[in-house]
Amino acid sequence: MLKPTPMHLRRIWLLLATVLSVAIVGFLIVQASNELRDARKRQAEFTESFVPSVFQLEREYLRFAHQVELASHEHGTPNTDALSMALDLVLSRLEVVDKSLAATEFRKTDAYVMAHAQLQRVLQQADAAVGKAPQSAQVWAAVSKELQALAPAMNALTMRSSLMMSNQQEVALGRSVDSAVAKLRLMAGLLVLLLVSAAVIGVRQGRVERERLRQEQLHEQMRVANEKADAANAGKSQFLANMSHELRTPLNGMLGMLSLLEATPVNAQQDDYIQTANRSAKHLLSLLNDILDASALEAGKMTLKPESVHLPSLVSDVQALMRPVALEKRLVLSVKADKDLPRWVMADGTRVKQIMLNLVSNALKFSEHGTVLVEVFSPSVDGLKIGDDVAVKIRVTDEGMGMSADVLAKLFQRFEQGNASSARRHGGTGLGLEISRNLARRMGGDIEVSSVEGKGSVFTAILCLPLSNPPSEQTTDAVTARREPGTPGLNLVVAEDNAINRKYMSALLGNMGHSVRFAEHGGIALQEIQREMPDLVLMDLHMPEVDGLQATEAIRQLPAPFCELPIIALTADVFEESKDRVTAAGMDGFLSKPVNVHELEKLLVRRFGLRGASLAMPAAKAAAKVQPAAAAVPAAAPQAADIATPIQAEAASTASAPVAEEAVPAPAPAPRQPRRRFRPGDVAEHLNMAMIGELCVGVTLQGYQSLLDGAMRTDAHCYSDLLAALEQNNTGDLLELGHSFKGVTASLGLAALSRLALTIEKQGHGFSADECKQHAESLRECWNTTHAICARMGLIVSS
Repeated sequence: MLKPTPMHLRRIWLLLATVLSVAIVGFLIVQASNELRDARKRQAEFTESFVPSVFQLEREYLRFAHQVELASHEHGTPNTDALSMALDLVLSRLEVVDKSLAATEFRKTDAYVMAHAQLQRVLQQADAAVGKAPQSAQVWAAVSKELQALAPAMNALTMRSSLMMSNQQEVALGRSVDSAVAKLRLMAGLLVLLLVSAAVIGVRQGRVERERLRQEQLHEQMRVANEKADAANAGKSQFLANMSHELRTPLNGMLGMLSLLEATPVNAQQDDYIQTANRSAKHLLSLLNDILDASALEAGKMTLKPESVHLPSLVSDVQALMRPVALEKRLVLSVKADKDLPRWVMADGTRVKQIMLNLVSNALKFSEHGTVLVEVFSPSVDGLKIGDDVAVKIRVTDEGMGMSADVLAKLFQRFEQGNASSARRHGGTGLGLEISRNLARRMGGDIEVSSVEGKGSVFTAILCLPLSNPPSEQTTDAVTARREPGTPGLNLVVAEDNAINRKYMSALLGNMGHSVRFAEHGGIALQEIQREMPDLVLMDLHMPEVDGLQATEAIRQLPAPFCELPIIALTADVFEESKDRVTAAGMDGFLSKPVNVHELEKLLVRRFGLRGASLAMPAAKAAAKVQPAAAAVPAAAPQAADIATPIQAEAASTASAPVAEEAVPAPAPAPRQPRRRFRPGDVAEHLNMAMIGELCVGVTLQGYQSLLDGAMRTDAHCYSDLLAALEQNNTGDLLELGHSFKGVTASLGLAALSRLALTIEKQGHGFSADECKQHAESLRECWNTTHAICARMGLIVSS
């Protein structure tokens, strides 16, 4: 038998108390009903009471006896009318008593039976005497004598009726008293029960209150723990963002320098070394991307950016990328796209390609022979309309080593790669499949796998993608479109507090053929906008006096059409929080510093069509502009990719034949420095060559030289101010000065100076005197090295 728990016992006691309370209340209701019935009965009995009738009978009897006595003493004829009336009254009162329901018990008494019999007999004699001829006084004297003999019986009858009434009242009062006592006892019991119940409820309420307080404390502890977890997650995100920047910068520099080196005359052995280094750097960048993607997915901060994607082209791109890998391993790569495959879908093309590349590269990696078959298919799209989802399936079949059931069970777990031998032989992080499956699930699908050990594996990615219309011509030609000469460009306002950045933006936008007005802070930008309505505002976020967010809010408060002006944020902050603040302030877009010329042009074309495109250069001018660089490029240069070759050529030819498109004032001569020897890797550490190449393409080599000359020699107050603040231990100014110097150096691709400025900006407020001195020395050394490298490469016109 199960032992009742305290909860069960409490419920039983509560049930018993409830039943008892209901029983007491029910009893009280019954008692009240009985009392009501008795009261109504007494009311009826009082209304029909026989006692007054008995008293009236006795009174009429005495009046009739008095009339008879008078008639017995009269010498003449008696007054028969009076006698007759008195007799009728006595008879009527007697009839009332005989027929009264209330007198039922009374009529059964001996006194009433005897008095009634005697009175009937006397009244019959009197009635006989009244009905005959006038009687003599002697007759009435005899009747009077009979009536007087009846007087004691009539008096006893009256007394008997009074006594019975008294007894009835006494009994009724007794019942009322007993009922009142019973009710008092029941009410006292009910009161005790209520008090006990109130005490139990009070104890229970106390427990509930204590439990509530405990729950509140627990909730507060959970809230604090959640805030700490959010803070830790934010710190992790910040760390990942910083690490992404710190790791990608040298990697991009390495890849850029390898591209430059690849364009120089090298022998076969050197070319092999370059290709090996290039593959290693790209592999390292791929691993970094995988780690950052996994962290972003874990934090829920990876967002898909759907756009119209041409599926057949995407499949062809994957095939083109993976075919060299298959050829290198002597494998057959077969790609089949189903005829029912939709041409255009709304998807994040980069992420779809990432999934396909991961599945295909894994199949090639773990196959030693045979064929890797890639099939992309979907159900027929007949009958579907734009916006309807279609299930696109990507099936990758290989004839590799296959996997056992144990490996399949943990295949999609982080850092899992099957057995240790295959992991050592093929490498990798074990993140690709986990990332791919999470991406597929974010697209409404999943990745399924089946495998037979020793025979191969089949991976199937299922993606639910909405059908889409082809993008507009304007969108597809955004990068290649050019504005014909004579077509007016855009009227732009650039709010930027840094002089070097203003100079860079002036050269960049000027070469694109746009008209630019500059503002040193948001207040001036507001005045420029009201003075002449521009087409677009490029707004830096961090500015003195009025920053970009405040200026944007003020613009949105202006009357139309000023309040509808498109505003694009310019900032070196690439965190999601910064983008959220930009959106909340009312800005229409976001460009990260340093500004990429292609991204800027794409944004302008997307908003303004061909008016936002770069101005098409006349053929003669284009030939003249390219010729100096081409003349200095070695024979192997035309085979090089990307933009490294023009940069190298222009850098090599600067000292002897500067490009003559824009005249740059000659800087003041500087004292000649002794020739400095550099360590291997100094260039990659101090300069972001890929970015410098982009800048030279955007503003020409001579334009970049002018910008760099302004930053490092003729207008180097950012550096001198920051160095002075460090030397004077003025930590309060390091945040603003570090941010300003970081913006200048990052915009020019001076990677080492930009990293050092970021450290000073973020940590400078807490520097001690010794730390200020150390960072001042580091800044001076880094500045001198960067200046020497730029001078050696010809990026500074004269030194």
